[in-house]
Amino acid sequence: MSCPLELKKLYREGRVIPFVGAGVSMAVTWKKDGQSVRGPSWAELVNQATNILGFSDPDIARVRGTDLQILEYFKLKHSGQIAKLTNWLTKLMDAPDDAINQSIIHQELVRLNGCSLFYTTNYDNFLERALELHGRSPAVIAVEAQIGLSSQDCEIIKFHGDLDHPDKIVMTESHYEQRLSLSTAMDYRLRADLLGRVVLFVGYSFRDPNVSYLFRLFTNEFFGKPGGVSGNRGYIIVPDPSDFEFQLFQERQITVIPVRGSKKESEIVSILQDMRS
Repeated sequence: MSCPLELKKLYREGRVIPFVGAGVSMAVTWKKDGQSVRGPSWAELVNQATNILGFSDPDIARVRGTDLQILEYFKLKHSGQIAKLTNWLTKLMDAPDDAINQSIIHQELVRLNGCSLFYTTNYDNFLERALELHGRSPAVIAVEAQIGLSSQDCEIIKFHGDLDHPDKIVMTESHYEQRLSLSTAMDYRLRADLLGRVVLFVGYSFRDPNVSYLFRLFTNEFFGKPGGVSGNRGYIIVPDPSDFEFQLFQERQITVIPVRGSKKESEIVSILQDMRS
């Protein structure tokens, strides 16, 4: 698989920000209690919420509302807290170093020496651990107090918080509505970082509410402004895209880079390799 020439050029200029989603965490697999496990998907997180709430089938809950509404209901039923979900995530995401080293997508992400800045909406620490295992020194920024303190060779912006700061995690409908005001410290940081740069989304689907939010930001705030970076402001790697994805992403000034779903991990790796070649 090949990388668009414009994206390769932007990478050489240090203008690419990888934005890492749950699909990348799902590429980490390991054995636990004799069972094969991997980083959870967004759907699995919501399924766990419905299980704790007592639904016999997650689809029954989804008839009532969206995933974000289900998580909002979970928070309301637990006195405004999501601790049972963050505790579940913490116990689940105890991947050994070998598992992270064996993730071919993580192996390639950490080789992007032309990228000094990574963004992620994942709550886990797989990306920073992968960078550390590869000899890089990432500074993790999940709250405003961590902004501006970095003296490391790269930064990871945990855009929706992380498990070390569970009170700052963005997970429910009201959390997302608050972020749509574009007025938090992390939003201002993103706005600044986007100036003169483009984003490469890895591990997202079109249904992901994170991407919908970011598309609004790109299209409404940055596209077509005088003196801005020419061309599209974002690229996204999509398994088996149809005209549906191509048209809707194009409307948002996002270039689709297609991969085959049956070989998505190896083809994502090929694209990242080609970008830095």
